[in-house]
Order: sequence, then structure tokens, then C-alpha cells
Amino acid sequence: MTITIRGARGLPVRIFIGFVLGIACGLLFQNFSLAIKPLGDAFISGIKMLIVPIIFFSVAGGIANMGDVQQLKRVGGKTLLVYTVMTVIAGMIGLTVASIIQPGQGLDLDASAPVNAAANGLDIGQFLLQMIPSNPVEAMASGNVIQLIVFTILVGVAMVMLGERAARLRELFDEGAAVSFRILDMVMAVSPLGIFALMAYAVANYGIDIFGQIGKFVLADYASLLAIWTLASILLVLFTRISYSRFVRKMVPIWLMTLSTTSSNATLPVTMKVTNQDLGVPKWLCSFMLPLGATINLMGAAAYLSVLVVFAAGFYDLPLSLSQMVNVIFIGTILSMAAPGIPGGGIVMGTLILQLMNLPFELVGVIAGIYRIVDMGHTTLNVSGDVIGALLVAKSERLLDTIQASAPAPSPIDSKT
Repeated sequence: MTITIRGARGLPVRIFIGFVLGIACGLLFQNFSLAIKPLGDAFISGIKMLIVPIIFFSVAGGIANMGDVQQLKRVGGKTLLVYTVMTVIAGMIGLTVASIIQPGQGLDLDASAPVNAAANGLDIGQFLLQMIPSNPVEAMASGNVIQLIVFTILVGVAMVMLGERAARLRELFDEGAAVSFRILDMVMAVSPLGIFALMAYAVANYGIDIFGQIGKFVLADYASLLAIWTLASILLVLFTRISYSRFVRKMVPIWLMTLSTTSSNATLPVTMKVTNQDLGVPKWLCSFMLPLGATINLMGAAAYLSVLVVFAAGFYDLPLSLSQMVNVIFIGTILSMAAPGIPGGGIVMGTLILQLMNLPFELVGVIAGIYRIVDMGHTTLNVSGDVIGALLVAKSERLLDTIQASAPAPSPIDSKT
């Protein structure tokens, strides 16, 4: 199933306009800006409203549509292992880089209520014990996201095991996901207004100093992405012995798509063509690994969620304990694997992780105004990680066509045709 956000082509421009107008309003009309905060809260509530149906339908449906993973034997196991390890490492690097740069710190805020709420976060032992829902319906009604994800994964695996007997149920989940994302279309259509209100309130309430913190957030985010890419590139070259310069040239068509669409799913056709025809990975392996990678191997998203938590904690002057940092990596890995591969999907997941860490949601509105800037980097790393993972597994199974992978790179125009 292909998910498309309708009207998304012009949405980043409208969001940016709302972002800029919100800044101007917050500077010029402070009382009015403070009064319109409920408009921004309504936008955040609209996103939260869709968390349960999006997770339940899209995650379970995505797992069910994988088919019989057992047919791929050890290749399936290697794929899941490689993608999971890559996502965990990305979250760790994001947390480390953000802890060094410390985005969000330096503002003098009266944030005692958010700090007290955040200080009550679960330790890792409690978190693991409470992952299994005693009542899945109650978990949905109360918005217990982790319990919902665990139950949803089990539903998806059960549908895979039932095979054709669950065909009609898989169709129902696909249709439910389509309806959920169509409602998300409606919510995102009014996002410029919501972001205008949130940004106006943020500037009026916190002052002009907030922009320095946003800049540090973007810096920490891209520094994390660069560190992850460097590590992944070194691993790729050492393990596959592929020419790095030729690999980069062959990746250009994919990167042009990720930068323009900020969507892993929209880039998938180009990714599969380049990985198979230009990098020498067998077509059947591309057909299995790359769609799966677009769903669960979101290294950029994992790094972003770690940076976002550090940013929010620093913004409200809350030090993160070691157990909370472990929680961030663990939760971030699960959420990034559940993130929809659509433009702006990280906004929804950002709201989720702040909710799970008991941090306020209002910063999501501030980040949403500049999210397109960082999402270009997230999507590029996400898709590049999928390709690197496919190359690593193909090499380990002696399936990589090294001659084809070392051939001259085609032009970006040719790869798009």
C-alpha cells in the first residue's frame, strides 16, 4: 500500500509562512500571541488524536504485508538484525552528539511544572515490565503507546503466520491505514495556522533567545547525521571493499529524490532500481529488504528523536539520568521503526516520544516550522542506510555483484527514467 499526503507539495511553504508570521506576531503583539495559544494546542491535539489508529493500522498492516519471512531463512534474520543494530547505533550517536552540543540550554524559563512532570519518568525496569498490555483496548483508550505497539506487532506477526486465511483482515488494516492518513491530511492542511499560533506564543512567552536554541537544535541534528553517515560509510567500505567514490556517485539519483520529496516511500522505486542495476544487489533481495527498510530502518529518525528529547530536556532545564537515556534509545528505536515513511512523519513521532518521556508537547510546534530543513537530512540518511544494509547483507551471502557495483555511475537523469 502506498501512502500519499495530499497537498504536501506546497505544505512546507505554507508552514514556513506560518512560522515566519508567527515570529512577527510574537514580537509585535505579545498579548494577542499569548491569547491564541489554544489554536496551537488544538493542532497538537489533532496529531495526538491519530496516534492510536496510525500505529495500530499501519504497523500491523506493514508487518502482515511482509509475507512469509521464514522463506528467506537466514537472510530474513540478517536483515532484521542489521536494520535494528543500525537504528540503535544511530539513536546512541544522536544522544551523544546532542549531549555534547546541549541544544535547548541557556534560556531562563519558569518551567517548574514541566520539570516536575518529566522527573517522574519511568526507569528502564519499570518500562520493560509495563510493555505488555493486560488489556489492549484499555491501552488504546489511555494512549499507552508502547503497550499498543507491542500488541500491534503481535497482531501483525499472527497475520503473517495465518497466511491467506488472514488476507481479508490484511485488506481491512490497509484500508484503516489509508483512512487514518487521509485524516492526517486534514489535520496537516491546517498546520500552518497551528504552527503560527504555537510560534507566536513561543516568541511572546520565551523571547527572541529561542532562535539561538532552534539553531543549536538544527546543528546538533545535522552533526548527528554526519557522524552516523561517516561510521556507516567506513563499515561499508571495510566490509564490501566497494569503491566509495563510485558508490557516492551512484547514490546521487536517490539523494535527489530524498531531498525533494522527504519521503522514504516516494523514493523507493528509484532506490530499488539503483541498488539492483547500479550497485549489484539481486532484485529479489532488493524487493524484500528495501521496502522493509523504508519501514523499520530509519536511522535519521532515531537520531532526530534522541536530539529532540535532549533539546526539550535542556529547554526546561532537566538533566537526563542514565536510565532515562537508555529509555530514549530504546523508545526511539521502537518509534523510528514504527514511523510512517511520509513527509512530516517525524512530527507525529516527536510528539509521541515527548509524551512517553513526560515532556511538554509545545516544542513540537516550534520544531515543525523548520522540520522540512532537518527532514531532508533524515530522509536522505534513512534511505542511504537501507541501501547500505542491503549491500552488507548481499556481501555476507556472497550475492553482491562487485563488477556491477564498480561500474561507472549513470547520470541522475538516466536513473530516473
